[in-house]
Amino acid sequence: MPVVRTGSYLLHYEINGDGEPLLLLHGLGSSALDWQAQVPVFSSAYQVITPDLVGFGRSDKLTQPHSIVEYANDMLKLLDHLGIDRCHVLGYSMGGAVAFQMGTDMPRRVRSLIILNSLPSFVLDTVAKRLEYYLRLLIVRLFGMKPLARLVTKRLLPQEEHRDVAEKMAGRYARNDRKSYIEALKALVGWSAVDRLGMLTMPVLMISADRDYTPVAEKRKYLERMPNARLEVISDSRHATPVDQAATLNKIVLEFLAEVSRTNS
Repeated sequence: MPVVRTGSYLLHYEINGDGEPLLLLHGLGSSALDWQAQVPVFSSAYQVITPDLVGFGRSDKLTQPHSIVEYANDMLKLLDHLGIDRCHVLGYSMGGAVAFQMGTDMPRRVRSLIILNSLPSFVLDTVAKRLEYYLRLLIVRLFGMKPLARLVTKRLLPQEEHRDVAEKMAGRYARNDRKSYIEALKALVGWSAVDRLGMLTMPVLMISADRDYTPVAEKRKYLERMPNARLEVISDSRHATPVDQAATLNKIVLEFLAEVSRTNS
């Protein structure tokens, strides 16, 4: 089982395929298993690196607060460990925040940036955002992970056709360590990279599901702050786009990466 030490924690990762490195960063409460429908496709052309962010999956559980900056530094240590100078980065949900942080903190190491169903700011600036945060926190603290797992997966994958996948996802979500989940949630709240978006001179692709709970319009307003960014919207999809529209997502990502490679070759 490949691991790398990142400060106080051991971080688990997997590598599949050969080619230009592509780092995939999963969402809150999940693991590298977020990418089960992507790894076989992407690894046919790229060296795909799928870590479990600290606190999740097979990586060590969190014993203290861990900021988004620290999550980004964990990825830098992983790249150094693997001898990778530059890579493409695809971040999903919470992984998108980590990807934005990598792009602003270490732009030389990021060849291109793909942000899926995420934002460059998780400031609680609306009533809806505050309610979402405090509801999650309350459920986890009072009742544990299992009730939250049922609630989250019902929102992510309500379609009957995804029932089996949703049940497996709920099971994995429910097995999350409560403290780790709370610390990661707290790391997101109040974090923002908005003031540094102009530093992202690499190609940036923002991808949004049309029914994601981070609205398309909110993502669109950040585009003009980045010199080389565009937005793709995937129809008939909610937050779990890697599952409910896997083929469409895979096509969009591969076309973007091929374009970046042609432009920079």
